[in-house]
Amino acid sequence: MNRIIKNYTNITEKHIALITDSYPEGFGDDDLTTLSMPDGKYLRCLEVRTEDTIYLFRIDSEMIEKLEEATDSDFDIDLDEAEISEE
Repeated sequence: MNRIIKNYTNITEKHIALITDSYPEGFGDDDLTTLSMPDGKYLRCLEVRTEDTIYLFRIDSEMIEKLEEATDSDFDIDLDEAEISEE
């Protein structure tokens, strides 16, 4: 199974459709996964699975803005927590 990390610069309409199909009621902080990166930083992302791929969409202010524009929705995400941070 492929694992692909996407951010706001390389998300397409197909990816937005995958997110909205997987989370028809929207998503919040509880739906996010935190990944530990090799450099010691953490990445918050939204996981969407297809038959052959696990997409991990990096959730940051730019991604939220892009999703809100594409779906005419407001997402209740704590952006301070969603940004890459050092622990």
